[in-house]
Amino acid sequence: MDHITARLRSALCRAEHLDERALAELGLPVRHYAMLELLADGPVARQHELGAAIGLDRTTTAALLRRLDDRGLVRRTPMPGNGRVLVLELTPAGSALRAAAAQRLRDCEQRLLAPLTPEERTQLRRTLDRLLEVAS
Repeated sequence: MDHITARLRSALCRAEHLDERALAELGLPVRHYAMLELLADGPVARQHELGAAIGLDRTTTAALLRRLDDRGLVRRTPMPGNGRVLVLELTPAGSALRAAAAQRLRDCEQRLLAPLTPEERTQLRRTLDRLLEVAS
């Protein structure tokens, strides 16, 4: 049998492997990059929502953020008026690493999609968007 979902999984695994290799050169696991990307728009005070956005539970999210803080990539400061809540934001080093990682991922995508014509890329995006829309 020729299952489309099996092909999608295979393509995803290959793309993830390329991403992991590119980010490993920066010492940045994919989950850490995903968290930096979520924080790129500005400070956030809801730690559990960040984790949920990338499929992590509260404990794993707290540990990941602690590692990013230890590396100087994220700053966690008490919220004024509610010291139990931490405001999370990227440090300049975190912003720089996120930008470098984003460029590497764009390069990976370009290499992965290089065999496709511009029209095929557009059609692939449309098809994937449609599948995601239907699956939500």
